Amino acid sequence: MPDQSFTIKDHLDELRRRLIICVSWFAGAFVICYAVSDYIVSILFFPVKEAMPQDTTMVFTALTEGFMAYLKVAFWSALVITSPVLLYNLWKFLLPALYDHEKAVFRKMLFWGTGLFVAGGIFGYWMIMPVVLSITMGFASEQLQALPRLQNYLLFTLKAMFTFGLIFEIPFLMAGATRLGLVPRGYFRKNRKMAYLALYLLAVFLVPSDIFSQLLLLMPLIAIYEIGVLLGGRAEEGPRADESSQGHQ
Repeated sequence: MPDQSFTIKDHLDELRRRLIICVSWFAGAFVICYAVSDYIVSILFFPVKEAMPQDTTMVFTALTEGFMAYLKVAFWSALVITSPVLLYNLWKFLLPALYDHEKAVFRKMLFWGTGLFVAGGIFGYWMIMPVVLSITMGFASEQLQALPRLQNYLLFTLKAMFTFGLIFEIPFLMAGATRLGLVPRGYFRKNRKMAYLALYLLAVFLVPSDIFSQLLLLMPLIAIYEIGVLLGGRAEEGPRADESSQGHQ
């Protein structure tokens, strides 16, 4: 049962306390990440170094670009590192308002959601980035020199890792939405065509200039969606949260 003893003031005090904890952790992580930003950037450079032609280096074209690029790398790295802390404090804030069965569902979502996000970021870095970079950098020739900008490349890499982290959440979110009764039974199977179209538009957004790379990116996206359909079908076999909550009334 949700805790009925909490007043609005109690909720606001708890929210302020959780925000202070999250900001403090993020600020500390940001300072540490900026201190080791050279090492982080060297890791992010690995895919492009493998794809760039010999005797080609990264460039920056504005006086402050290098400094701002390192700040952004430190910011996104700190956000990734502290994401478990952010999710845990979100969970603790919502805890008094949840039923017991909802607590069990969200506890699993917190654990698996974090793991899937990390797996998606690693997949984007090790599997997708080398393929995309090898195709795009393959246009370099004697007449066309490749001079990738530092800030553009770093932001592209971080966005790709973050995007695939979110994409890997899709199957679990689909199963969770089905189990919690947020969507009708069989919803994702019935709307498969629209989902495929949306996934292709996402691939176009990520790789706007090359249809081959778009199709190459679309295949794992479809596979991830189909895993979500499968998990959603399994979630339909168990009791849904909306039905359980009616039983408690």
